[in-house]
Amino acid sequence: MEKLSGAYDTQAAGLPRGRTSLLTEETREKQRRRLVKAAISVFAEKGFAATTIADIVKTARVSKQAFYEIFENKEDCFLAADDLGRKALYEQVLTDIKAQGSNGDQWIRSSLRAYLQLCVSEQDFTKAWAIEFPKAGSRCLEQRNLFFSELGKRLKLIHSAIKIKQPELWVAVPDLFYDAAIGGAYEIIFRYICQNKFDELLNIEDDLVDFINFSIGYKQNI
Repeated sequence: MEKLSGAYDTQAAGLPRGRTSLLTEETREKQRRRLVKAAISVFAEKGFAATTIADIVKTARVSKQAFYEIFENKEDCFLAADDLGRKALYEQVLTDIKAQGSNGDQWIRSSLRAYLQLCVSEQDFTKAWAIEFPKAGSRCLEQRNLFFSELGKRLKLIHSAIKIKQPELWVAVPDLFYDAAIGGAYEIIFRYICQNKFDELLNIEDDLVDFINFSIGYKQNI
């Protein structure tokens, strides 16, 4: 998969600038992708508030005029980055969640492991999204909260299928517990991200799986 972040070599040829960027949709899409990837890198390095449009276009090797033809402002660009990251997450993580009632906790473990691996392989994006995205404006905060809500609903949906196959292993829990399971697990991951402990993230998989299981009603020692 193409990296979600990246700077472009200042010695390399840039994309067409100015009004020539209007010639083809292909060129425009390349400009958009470069701006988003560059923005992620700069947000991760400098923080959203300190980042300027000049920083982004310099890192992307794209003109400032092209930026404003594609995005209204930095928040608009960050929302596009969120879309890019969400697509990668759904492709690599959420599609791996399957109702495998006969495979113990694998239905949770496979998706969680894939997410942790994505965090480790995409550290700039992970830092930018986790630390800077909630502070980037009301639309970004709303989008972040909506994403976690979607994860909670998805967890409940898959769990409902699991409980039908293994009713003896689970007790009923309020719907709020699904959001709490997602939010609690993410809070632990968030602390590792803030401390730049990416090399330790994969080591907490077992504890996070246990936490999610018990949060949604798993009966211990069955």
